This record gives sequence, structure tokens and C-alpha cells, in this order.
Amino acid sequence: MALYLVNPAVEMSLELYISQQLEEAITIQYERIRDARVRDTFVKRLETRLERLLAESIDWDLKEPTEAQLKYAILVAKQTGIPLPSEARKFRFYTAMFLETYAVQAKDSSSAAKRSVIGSVSEIVVAAKSESDSTGLDSTSAEGSLE
Repeated sequence: MALYLVNPAVEMSLELYISQQLEEAITIQYERIRDARVRDTFVKRLETRLERLLAESIDWDLKEPTEAQLKYAILVAKQTGIPLPSEARKFRFYTAMFLETYAVQAKDSSSAAKRSVIGSVSEIVVAAKSESDSTGLDSTSAEGSLE
């Protein structure tokens, strides 16, 4: 027996073959779903499981990005000032392409920002040492007060 998965919006149908045993069980299930309440329950259960199965079955690049991938892409977008495309929020392929394109740039800008902060801290320490030398304080106490 074959089951058909039909999507009229794109004029697509898939023929899915099932085992003889499952065919017999589905035939009995069809008899049971004549009652509308049983049918509604069966349809909801089938929808939930079929959606999960289809999501697991599609190609990797069409799946949603992982949580870690998406968080990293958002961070890269903030660091580079480049908006994250809506496709990158939906599909792993576009997330991967965004990261491949901009992650190095984000890393470079992050490194530059860290060097700038380190330079500023160094200037503060030098200024504090100069001030302590002129006031007669010992330089180690000036460094300790910055921490």
C-alpha cells in the first residue's frame, strides 16, 4: 500500500510505501476515525509526529540554525555592524555563509577593540605611576588602587 503526501500549493506529491502489517493497522485505524472526535485526536497526533519526522528528514542546509550558530551569527553581526539577513535566521546554509563571510572580520574588529582597551588601561597605569612619583607615593600602591 502507498500513502500520498500532497502539497497542492507547489503541486507536489510523494508516494510513500509502507509495510503490509502497517497497512492492516491503518485500515483498522481508518474504521475508527469515522467518529469525528477520534479523527481529530488522530489527526493532531499524526500532524505533530509527521512535522517532527519531516524536520529531521530534510537536508541539513534547510534546517533551522542551531542555537549556538544563531547566537554566534548575532554576535558577529553586532561586531561588524552588518545586519543578519532574515534567511540566516531561518536556514543553516545562510547562517553558515554569513559566518564564513564575516566571522574573520568580527574577530579582527574584536581584537582591535581589545588592543584599544589594553592601550587605554596602560595609559591609565602610566599616568597613575607618574602621579604617584610626583606625589611621593610608591608606584605599587598606585597600581593596586586601580585594581
